[in-house]
Amino acid sequence: MSRGGTSFQFVAEMVGAGRGAAAQAAFAPGEPVALSGKQRGDARVGDLVMVTVKGRQGRVVEVFGPARSPAVVMRALLADAGKGWGLPRKVDAAAAAIVDTDPLSDPERRDLTAQAVVTIDPEGAKDHDDAIAAQIEGDDVRLWVHIADVTHYVTPGDPVDVEAQRRGCSVYLPGTVDPMLPTRLSNDLCSLRPGVVRRVVTAEMVVARDGSVSGERFYRSAIRSECRLTYPDVDRYIDGEPLPAEGLAGTVDAAREAARRLRARRDGKGGLTVGAGEPQFVLAPDGVTDVHIEHQTESHRIVEDCMVAANEAVARHLIAKGVPALFRHHPDPDQARVERLYERLAALDVSTPALPEHEMGPAECRAAVTAAGDAVARHVAALGARGDHRAGAGLWTLVLRALAQAFYTPLHVTHSGLASPAYCHFTSPIRRYPDVVVHRALLHSLGADVALAGRDELEVVGQESSDRERDAAALERRGDRVCAAMYVTRLVREDAQRVFSGEVTGVLPGGVFVSFGPALEGFLPARRISDETLVLDALEVALLGERSERGLRLGDAVDVRVHDTEPLRGRVSLVWVNEAAPRVVGVSRARRRTVSRRR
Repeated sequence: MSRGGTSFQFVAEMVGAGRGAAAQAAFAPGEPVALSGKQRGDARVGDLVMVTVKGRQGRVVEVFGPARSPAVVMRALLADAGKGWGLPRKVDAAAAAIVDTDPLSDPERRDLTAQAVVTIDPEGAKDHDDAIAAQIEGDDVRLWVHIADVTHYVTPGDPVDVEAQRRGCSVYLPGTVDPMLPTRLSNDLCSLRPGVVRRVVTAEMVVARDGSVSGERFYRSAIRSECRLTYPDVDRYIDGEPLPAEGLAGTVDAAREAARRLRARRDGKGGLTVGAGEPQFVLAPDGVTDVHIEHQTESHRIVEDCMVAANEAVARHLIAKGVPALFRHHPDPDQARVERLYERLAALDVSTPALPEHEMGPAECRAAVTAAGDAVARHVAALGARGDHRAGAGLWTLVLRALAQAFYTPLHVTHSGLASPAYCHFTSPIRRYPDVVVHRALLHSLGADVALAGRDELEVVGQESSDRERDAAALERRGDRVCAAMYVTRLVREDAQRVFSGEVTGVLPGGVFVSFGPALEGFLPARRISDETLVLDALEVALLGERSERGLRLGDAVDVRVHDTEPLRGRVSLVWVNEAAPRVVGVSRARRRTVSRRR
């Protein structure tokens, strides 16, 4: 709920009826606002609504629909964040006014429509801004990465461009998206749909046996995608099944070989791979009916490795040409963070290699975090071999926290996570504004009549884009939590006494977070774990008894039941069902007493 003077708006759930009708804040704490019959309009009890309050008078100005519907909740959540209302009329009008022509009529555009080009995307994707083609040439693989030519349609300063810069990126919530660009562009003119000639910007590269890239060329071209492949399509092909369309095996096989070489070289340089996946929710009109984690498979890695190679190649080209652009900077971890990570992992019985005794440089710090990630992967695999299927989510979180956040900058800087000396975002101009900036810089370097942003402007755009990206990521996580809580509510409605096996994924002074299923997490208060006062240890990886050796550590297995849920706030409260907290080793009593006094 936001307040400004005596007038404010907030998203609420309608509660009560008749003279007792009121709007109760849906996604944040707040006092209910009483509404008369006229003020509530067509809203019914249980609906999510937008309420405007002026002075003491509230009025429903938008009815989203019943709060039991995930689609309604996601739309309301976007609205609560000031998003999802559609594009300004002048932006839609500008997009509608675009007069498209045959891409092959562009004199500077190469005709690659005979190439065996494919897109590989998630099953539910509606915008397809990248496509690949590849072929084996002796010991080499020639790789083409084709990216939608958004800059052909969007020029600096026009209404579409101004709005795209303001938004910074698209926001994806379960079942919906708040797009950066008008759908006429994102889902039509710039979407590389099969069988349709589309304008693209191409990065052509040669990948050698050792994974090195050479012979980079960049140009505008026209392609016709042969087929829209999904990740499962490609995974099934790798497992021996045929592709949905004939004549594509050569392209997929060559792209797979190029990706294998590229990844091996990146891993050899110390690139970090974090074991994680994306939650996928099954939505129905009356709730969330299922959830699973979409883990990265070989099909995902093929696309990712090809896109990373294109991003690196474009960055190297722009730096060599001295063209101002936005680069993606992921700072190297500092020694203090690395040492704390290793202390924490040791306290959690994760075996890591010894750190150097001397002061570590950036490359050594990066290698140390990579080694920690490898150690966590081995630890989780060893648990699995013993029949313990904890995913180690809390351990992976520790590894991630040792890293700094990536951001956009006009400086030529490194990307630590990819072990890349030069990196930019080029491959998603439909959903990220920095990619549009990079396209313009690249085309300018090739002699195209494209306006180039100056250093001061790039500083501003980079900061704004980084901020919008973080805002979007936070909102997307919030959407996942809400859908997860809706699903837990459904499970509890079916069996209120159900016991879930989980693992501790977060530790706070007041309790622990427990993951107990794919994307499902709840909070277990310390007061429900033990009658003894529990305190946080100095490494912040365990809650420990002030007198006993009992407590809970990050990664510990626990059994819980659901106490209650607040679906719209994404909250799940848990009850401890184990007989007693386990003994905890690796943390000294003196350290615990020190923490207790500090807090």
